[in-house]
Amino acid sequence: MRDDSADVQVTQRGRSGLHTKLQAARPITPKNRYIWPLSFEASWCAVNCQHQPRRIAMEVVAIIVEQLDEDGTLRTFRMAPGYGEKMWVAFLDEYAEPRSGPFHFIDAEHSREFDRGFAAAQVRRVGPRRFFRTRNGYHFESSWHGIPTKRHCLTYFALSLPQFAIPSRIQVVDPHSGREYRKNVTRDDDKQRFVIYLGCRSSRGIFDFALEIDFHIDGNAFANAEYSDENTDQFGRQIETYNWFLDEQDQNRIQNFFAERITVGDNYQAGQAGAMGPNAHASNMTFQQIWNQSGGEIDLAKLATELGRLRAAMRSEGSEPEHDIAVGYVAAAEKAAGDGDGPMTLENLKRAGVWALSVAEKVGVGLAVAAIKSAVMGN
Repeated sequence: MRDDSADVQVTQRGRSGLHTKLQAARPITPKNRYIWPLSFEASWCAVNCQHQPRRIAMEVVAIIVEQLDEDGTLRTFRMAPGYGEKMWVAFLDEYAEPRSGPFHFIDAEHSREFDRGFAAAQVRRVGPRRFFRTRNGYHFESSWHGIPTKRHCLTYFALSLPQFAIPSRIQVVDPHSGREYRKNVTRDDDKQRFVIYLGCRSSRGIFDFALEIDFHIDGNAFANAEYSDENTDQFGRQIETYNWFLDEQDQNRIQNFFAERITVGDNYQAGQAGAMGPNAHASNMTFQQIWNQSGGEIDLAKLATELGRLRAAMRSEGSEPEHDIAVGYVAAAEKAAGDGDGPMTLENLKRAGVWALSVAEKVGVGLAVAAIKSAVMGN
């Protein structure tokens, strides 16, 4: 009889270049015997050690798990490792062992923590504008804004559709640009649900997305149903390659290449390009352009006062390390506004991100809201 358990090897590359291995014996499914890992360090090994295929185990800094049911209720649970810990997960079809959600956890304690947390997670009924019946089934919409991201790290979002739901259309887009994100869609035969996985990675430090799904319920057809489109892939990952792996000088070269018009030599002309020519720097130019377009509408002295109120509100609401970083950028923007430096004010507000915008809207500081929107949206 063949042994269907195997050692799961997860490699981590230290500063010395050596690899250490974490191993855990568990049953594996046939499809995962020759799949490459996804975490940044493991991906390094996949690129540089292509003769050594390994199975998936992903290091994540957080997961967001939602479960939609046919009655329109939505259960939401967020989980992150404790301070100094690492959390490794795998997709549902990687192992043939019990689980309560869409992920397998390499660490048994993380698995128990998820079981407890997900069972106790709050369940809300989705409003009729976001979940409703259609002629052919159901339509569901959702969005998340301000998911913190870190360089070389992954946060994963997973949505489980109702039991026996078969999706006909799944669209996940960047709400700012309209660009469609890639996603993984997997049928969960144990739970009789389709699961949508989305890797949340962004060079901006925050990740936003808008989701739309059309589906119908069919218990008879579910077992053989499949879903794919031009934006599905094995991992549902977003990789902005040049932003994540190139230094600032090379990033500027790439940005220049994609400008509207480029001429040879030291004479450069581009429509809305932020940096062109030797030693160009995109950031200050970009925010100078935005300030030139909207600066006349912004009273910097009043904005500095509102940013002080916003900073105080953010400090009281913040609970994550990323929130403290955002508070720091708002403080820097407040000082820049007090000094009369409009472009630097906008640059720091962009770095503060969407969480700052959401707090500003709650506090009711209208000028700060407008300024953050100008910085984040680029208009």
